[in-house]
Formats: sequence, C-alpha cells, structure tokens
Amino acid sequence: MTVARWGGATPRISSDLGRIQSMLETWYRSRLVCQDAKVTAISTPKTGAVNETYLHTVTFPRGGRLVTQANVCRPQPLGEGPIPDVEMLDQTRTLHALATAQAVPSPRVLWEEPDDSWLGRQFFIMERLIGEPIFDTGTIPTDPVKLHCLFDQAITALVRIHAIDWKQPDFNHLSSRVPEDSHLRAQLDAYRRHLTASSAGKRYAQLEEAYAWLTANVPRHLHSVLNWGDARIGNLLFEELTLTGVLDWEMATIAPREVDVGWFIFMERFFWTEGQRSRPGGPTTEEMIKLYEDKAGVKLHDISFFERWAAFRLGVMRLRAGRQMIARGEEPADSRIDEVNPASLMLARVFGLPAPS
Repeated sequence: MTVARWGGATPRISSDLGRIQSMLETWYRSRLVCQDAKVTAISTPKTGAVNETYLHTVTFPRGGRLVTQANVCRPQPLGEGPIPDVEMLDQTRTLHALATAQAVPSPRVLWEEPDDSWLGRQFFIMERLIGEPIFDTGTIPTDPVKLHCLFDQAITALVRIHAIDWKQPDFNHLSSRVPEDSHLRAQLDAYRRHLTASSAGKRYAQLEEAYAWLTANVPRHLHSVLNWGDARIGNLLFEELTLTGVLDWEMATIAPREVDVGWFIFMERFFWTEGQRSRPGGPTTEEMIKLYEDKAGVKLHDISFFERWAAFRLGVMRLRAGRQMIARGEEPADSRIDEVNPASLMLARVFGLPAPS
C-alpha cells in the first residue's frame, strides 16, 4: 500500500521568495528608519512540516559601521494548519519568557509586527541561532558514543525546560488558561473539539476509538510543568556535538512532564525507527526514560498512556493536514490521505487497532 509521506503537510509557503524579500526589505527600512537596509540570502528551511519560515540576512549602517544580522521571519499561519490554535503572539511571549529564564538556548525575539499590511499577516523576527537540525537533515553521526552524547543533551534540555518556574508572570499566557489540577484534562477536551471541528461531519472510527480509550484511562494526580510542546530531537540545533538551539515553541503549554516525554519518545519512533523501540546505535525507550528520571530526580508515570496520547494528537494533526491538502487541490477529491497516512498507521500499531486500508 502506498502511503503519503508526512512532508505533504508542509504549509503553503510563497514560491515567490523575491516578493517576500522585497516586502521584508521595505519593512526593515521603515522599522530601522534606514533606507539603506538591504535583505539578502532569503530562503526557506529544508525541513519542517508546520511553520512558514523565512531565513534571511539583513544589513544596515549603524554608528558608522555596517551591521549584518542573520534573522528568521515567522508569520502567523495562513488559515488552519496541522497544529491547532497556533498563535504568533503566544510564541513571542514564550520566547521572551525563555530568554529571561536562560535555561536552554532559544531564539531571541528581535521585533514583533502586529500590522498585517506588510506581509499580509502579522509576523515576528527572531535571531538565527548557529547550528543545524541534524536529526532532520540526515547528517546524524552513526557512532553510538556520539549519538548517545546528542541524546544526552536533548534529554538534559527537556529536564531544564521542565524545571523552569512556570508560575512566574512571564508565563501567564500559558498558566492562566485552566486550573492547575486540570491541565491534562483540558488537553483532552481541546483535542476532542479539534477532532470534531476538523472531521466536518465525517466519522473517523480509529481516532474515535483511540480517544475513548484515552478518556477511560486518564492518569490522576500528576504534577504539571512547563512543556516544550513539540519536544522532538529534530527541533534541536547542534554545532558539531554541542546543542546550540531549542526551536519551535508553538505547542508550549503547562501539562504533566510525561506529556513532553511521551511525545519525545513517540516522535523518535515515528520519524526514525520505523516503529522499532530504538534507533540503531541510539538509546532505547527504556534508556531514555531512565536518563530523564536520573537527570530530573523524579519517577515518570504511565508513559505508555502518554505515547498513545502523542499518537492520537499526531493522528488529529495529520487528519487536519490531509483534509486541507484535499481542499487546496493538492490531493484528489477522493483521496483518503486524511485516513491512510503514516500517522494513522502508527496510531493503529500503538493502540493495537486494525490498520486503515
């Protein structure tokens, strides 16, 4: 059976980079009050299935010298994307709060633009960190010692994120949404709404059955922490063997630490191990759990539930992406990409359900 790859969920990105470059240059000249500001080297990342992102360089004279900045433009998503409820303003608030916390290397927000007349949408500009997302670009070392070193840093970053005091005022945009003892239930309720809204009257039996299992098996009395959200090793930048950046905070929230750990483990299986329990030469699931527990000084609970929770959320995202691709004419009207795709196949495996055919 042929299954559409995840990459098909990539958002619509303007193919006219020259036009984006021109609009950004006009914006910089206004923002910097400098008619000599120039945008060059504009491009889009080779990886990424959610965000619309423009890498670029801006140069401008300042104080008698020429300043050169490597920046990133991130616009508000155009219409609905695979991830529900992505808000540009929340991302910038989270990045500002992370800059204050200084727990992990994250991009510094340079400017926020609420006026949508410049690019047709609101956007923000952040600094471009050094390093590459080597786990997404395929330049991963095969030496087990080096591979374990990278995973050690990834787990350490996750532990440091979870140790940030999310009750500080800087995180009010995340912490004020639901009562402290209801974070996981609020996530379940939100994805129930997303599934209903995205289905547009069509029944997705596999997702409905998975959701019924989740609601019947919700763990109780788990401590909530700041969640990265898209806790995936492919969202980390490395320079040589050193972690230099933690990216993609649009799913940041307050929830049990197990939500992040379950997502991290599930996404490792989904993208890189073809459903096996470990990457060749890399740590096993059990080793990653123990590594986290040792570093954080805590005991993780019900990880199998949270792997399933990750599989369900990804299944809803892929359903949304598939329906949007059909609506845009990128897939034929009779396509079943919303039902039969890598995420739905993995969900069936994780929940022990029949695979969609």
